[in-house]
Amino acid sequence: MNIDIYAFSKSGAALCDKIIEKVNRHNIEAFVPEKYLDAAAHVKLRPDSLHNSTEKSFKNKDCIIFIGATGIAVRAIAPFVKSKKTDPAVICMDEKGINVISLLSGHIGGANKLTLEIAKAVGGNPIITTATDINGKFAIDEWAHGHNLHITSLKKARDIAAHILENNKIGFYSDFNVCGRLPEEVDLNEKGIGFCVSLDSYISPFDNTLNLIPKIVSVGIGCRRGASFDTIYNAVKAILSDCGISPLAIKSINSIELKKDETGLIKTAEALEVPFNTYKEEELNSIDGEFSHSEFVKFTAGVDTVCERAAVMGSKSMKLHIKKTVINSVTVAAAIDDYELDFEQ
Repeated sequence: MNIDIYAFSKSGAALCDKIIEKVNRHNIEAFVPEKYLDAAAHVKLRPDSLHNSTEKSFKNKDCIIFIGATGIAVRAIAPFVKSKKTDPAVICMDEKGINVISLLSGHIGGANKLTLEIAKAVGGNPIITTATDINGKFAIDEWAHGHNLHITSLKKARDIAAHILENNKIGFYSDFNVCGRLPEEVDLNEKGIGFCVSLDSYISPFDNTLNLIPKIVSVGIGCRRGASFDTIYNAVKAILSDCGISPLAIKSINSIELKKDETGLIKTAEALEVPFNTYKEEELNSIDGEFSHSEFVKFTAGVDTVCERAAVMGSKSMKLHIKKTVINSVTVAAAIDDYELDFEQ
């Protein structure tokens, strides 16, 4: 987790050092006004106003920690708060480290877990106000985020949380292997409301189904020079749809280095909000396996198939799931990571 800390006093600067030294599994930078630079070893000069600095942190970091009054933190973040899906975690703590408050994005952003971690490190009191946490209940949004699952509907996630808080059971369905004991809130016989883990976002095993999509599909693409965004994007969606795979399951778009500046591919990755990775000819040729073969592609690109080899390169499992498929001269293949669910992590 990439974290920015903003402190406003000598004691706050000293507390920055304590956090950096004791919570060192995270990438942390701490910023203070110039007059407190000598108060701690690890702090840096805050180069801009708090407003502009907070805006930058909101866009680029996973978490912001304010060491000072809660009012300062609230006013600093207010112009930038948008959605629990995208907002970073925000934590506020007093300059003595007595109280550590999870202020924003407690579940999806990870503020609650980090609050507990920091409070333990500095000897403070963690303050967490989310209903599922204070009642010791299963938090579906936090669990989904921790398992790399896309939450298709925040409203349905809230419905499930409300149902659980009323001491009702929820159903569960998965296309993937499950290890660990199920939460006590889950009843596999419940059909009214529940959550479904699948690559297919249209499965609806309950009257009110929250679909959770694992982001584990690596897509490889080959195309002619200058292929348009619409042509590439529509080909990817159509081919995955035919195989019952939601585009929300895509974790990366992959191709050969020859295509690194291909605008249609770049825009497709941007539209899907995933990385665009390219690989050298020798990297793609180094992969063992059975792949499609095209003499034309071999002559022009130096590999027998771009899409299949690129898809496998982007996958942890190195197993091809969708072989080379062509739509409007765009070739698409996909590999899927090995995946299982664990309710005890």
